[in-house]
Amino acid sequence: MKELAPGDAILLNDDPAEVIKTYSLGNLEYLRAYVEDTGVKTVCIDDVEIERKQDQLGALDPATATQLHPEHESVSAEWFDLRSQALQLQIAHEQGQLLSISNSLVRLEPYQLACVNWVMQKLRQRALIADDVGLGKTIEAGLVLKELTARNRADRVLFVVPAHLQKKWIRDMDRFFDIGLTPADRQWVDGERRRLGEEANIWNQDHQQLVTSQAFLRQEEFREALDDAFWDVVVVDEAHKAAKRGESPSETSKMVDRVADNSDSLLLLSATPHDGKGEAFRSLVEYIDPFLVAEDQGLSKGAVDRVMMRRGKQTIYDDDGERIFPNREVGTIPVEMTHEERQFYRAVTDYVKHVYNRSEQLNEPAVGFAMALMQKRLVSSIGAIKATLSRRLAKLVDQQSTATSLSEETSAYLEGEDLDEEDQQKAEEELAGLTVAESDAQLEAEIETLRDLVSLAEGIPVDSKAQKVRRYIQQLLEAQPNEKVLLFTEYRDTLDYILDLVKDEPWADEILVIHGGVDKEDRARIEDEFNHGQSRLLFATDAASEGIDLQHSCHIMVNYELPWNPNRLEQRIGRLHRYGQEKEVKVWNFSFEGTRESEVFEMLQEKVENIRGQLGNTADVLGMLDDIDVDSLIMESIRNDEPASATKAELEELIDERQRTLAEWYERSLIDTSTFDEESRRKIEEVMDQSEDVYGSEADIRQFFERGISALGGDVEKAGTNRFRAELPDSLRRSNDGEPYGPFTFDREFAMDHDGIEYISPDADLVQELMQRVLDSERGAVGLKLLPFVDKPGITYNYRVRFEDGTGEVIREETLPVFVDATHRDPQQRLGQRIIEGDTIKGTPDGDRVRTLLEHQSEMRTSADRYVSQRVESRRDKLQERRREETQQELDDLEAYAEAERERIETFLRDYERKADAGSDMDLAIRRQRDRLSKLEGRIEKRRRELQRKAQVISLAPEVETVCLALPV
Repeated sequence: MKELAPGDAILLNDDPAEVIKTYSLGNLEYLRAYVEDTGVKTVCIDDVEIERKQDQLGALDPATATQLHPEHESVSAEWFDLRSQALQLQIAHEQGQLLSISNSLVRLEPYQLACVNWVMQKLRQRALIADDVGLGKTIEAGLVLKELTARNRADRVLFVVPAHLQKKWIRDMDRFFDIGLTPADRQWVDGERRRLGEEANIWNQDHQQLVTSQAFLRQEEFREALDDAFWDVVVVDEAHKAAKRGESPSETSKMVDRVADNSDSLLLLSATPHDGKGEAFRSLVEYIDPFLVAEDQGLSKGAVDRVMMRRGKQTIYDDDGERIFPNREVGTIPVEMTHEERQFYRAVTDYVKHVYNRSEQLNEPAVGFAMALMQKRLVSSIGAIKATLSRRLAKLVDQQSTATSLSEETSAYLEGEDLDEEDQQKAEEELAGLTVAESDAQLEAEIETLRDLVSLAEGIPVDSKAQKVRRYIQQLLEAQPNEKVLLFTEYRDTLDYILDLVKDEPWADEILVIHGGVDKEDRARIEDEFNHGQSRLLFATDAASEGIDLQHSCHIMVNYELPWNPNRLEQRIGRLHRYGQEKEVKVWNFSFEGTRESEVFEMLQEKVENIRGQLGNTADVLGMLDDIDVDSLIMESIRNDEPASATKAELEELIDERQRTLAEWYERSLIDTSTFDEESRRKIEEVMDQSEDVYGSEADIRQFFERGISALGGDVEKAGTNRFRAELPDSLRRSNDGEPYGPFTFDREFAMDHDGIEYISPDADLVQELMQRVLDSERGAVGLKLLPFVDKPGITYNYRVRFEDGTGEVIREETLPVFVDATHRDPQQRLGQRIIEGDTIKGTPDGDRVRTLLEHQSEMRTSADRYVSQRVESRRDKLQERRREETQQELDDLEAYAEAERERIETFLRDYERKADAGSDMDLAIRRQRDRLSKLEGRIEKRRRELQRKAQVISLAPEVETVCLALPV
């Protein structure tokens, strides 16, 4: 027992263990040790088997030195190199570089990587990403998630997104990043409650990556469970919809506040974070860091810069100093109505006005909403309004329905929730059957009116707008046969109407179609055909306004009608006006002249373009319009028989007021877009180069994979250009059918351009399993190499060096190879690295030299330990200095916040105490303020302790992972 000392490595009943201490109790001797995978145990030495565990270098007998060579099993250079590569892969993510670059099947732009690098360099990964529409916020969020996943900091992930974007997020995360998101909907909730029991908190589980809608998650039934759940990463898309406005925050705001507070990393995504007021933007900043600015203090530029990344299309430049986004031209093509069309427009508008007014009087908003939908379809196409009128007529005749309870989806739609196209169509069809008729006579009268309107619609077989759009496409294709055209319409009925109209045109067979009923596989095929095939026309509903990229093939867009939501129009334009577009984007909006809607929306679009020209950022303009209810303004003007000019004036006044506030924020540089120029590009390219050095190139990964598969008994063979297949060893076999694994590729670009080819990235499951198999093996811990650049025999000790902060989070982990020569015991790191990476020459070394290394390895290890301790101390000091700088800013912000909040609460207290002294009953008010003060101190102290722990840098004991005997040739 006296031979055992604290820290000794032993085998305790064949289990690896480390001695903590030994002691006697009477005549019995005890050993206290830490047993791997078990924990601390104290055992009587007489009752167990104890064997001193030797490292593999110590196990080599100097007497066998003459038998050793680079291919000898006990010192195999091949296995040593394999183990060294596996070790580098294992710790690569803790070296502070951007490694998601190599693992993502998406073409990454330098400005996107700059954003990700900024987020990952922060003390906490909490940020508002407010890039302009079309710059790739989805990609940036996916890259950050990949980085956090690789660092084991993304076990519990929650995406909170608008309902209609859930499928897009699921598709993009799977397609680009191999991240599988589970939709947390009613079916999932019911299933989890059955599986776990009604008492379980289904939101508070390990190993879950969920995506859910803002509307679903804000339900009252989840409130308590969300209070008790914690997330490693929360991503909130369209975050401005969760901003706090007014005295009473919305349920969506409360829900996002809840999950933001209960999360480690938080990403808020919004192209429109500012609505021209300021209150909403401030709430987004407070979600990121509630301690940044006290309640009665204004935001500063420094505070905003610490939490927000914001770039506009006008502020991103290429290597030559040219803007990478071309200009765009948005114009209106007016369409004059025929006499019959104008009569029909007035008749439908009169009907809409009558029913809308009745719905207001009877407080039936659902019917009023249905009338607004009808008015929108009226200015879309004869096909859309005829189908809408016919459906309403059929429902009233067949069902005799009245305004009653609505489905959950339809209710959410009425409240402003964005649904995907199919759910939206179902909701609108449900609304189409609602009426406010209070008697059979009133119902019959409405049915008769609808019959007359349908008859009028049938008398206009083709509307003037359809004819003009058809002629425009015909003339364009004749004049410029190589051009492609993207046509958008808001309604499936209008899309079907146009397709029927042009079915006999010579170019009809070139029309591709996307709508809500087209599944994701077909949509991807259609997108690929339009981009790379012969088809020159793509007709689509707004189902295609997000998630497809057409900038490389098309620069001309036709809007069959203007959506009443300007944000939706911008999403459409964003399909073409995005990174990679080389031509000026031309957008043509077709609009019926002389209608209330056309006058209002022409003014609105002109205003948007003018302000965009002044500010250089479309998103800011759209943010100003986000909570302006354009629908209600138009419907109110219809209800009150007001001219379009009155509505335009009211809308213009609202926009001008918002623009003045926004301009004031710009003057204070609070929401400036940062410029991505040549210097920015150079800096991020340096980071990218360093990242490849850490992780290895595609050639390095291929070499590791081929060597590893071969060493474990498998085989890799080439199956074409950049294509491979493999006979996997039994320990890595993917199935039991005996079929070769593949085809796969190591080339990221090739994988992006070819379907059905698996990409073997550094983070691929198969690579990670292979890495673990190599490291679990006992082979390769010691190697022997004959190298032409080594002058004197020596040993390279490859240390693993690791630093944590006071919360246990890894700050940095790396290998530190140290070569020590046998003669002078001189430690050298650079030579050590060359030896680790060098390829041995086959041959038999001088046996006496090998024996000398084995006999004196203890002294050389002592020299290496001394050197490493100095390097660790130096590295720790640098990390501590950096951590102190990072945490000091947050501590300063915290103290400033605490002082301001204390003063505010104490002012209330002093005022209440004066009133109490004057005889007023202020006990309850005083107790509340004292309770607020006590809670404030508790929150401040908790955050202070957390920051103090973050500021700590703790060095873990360096461990020798591999050892290489290095000899001259």
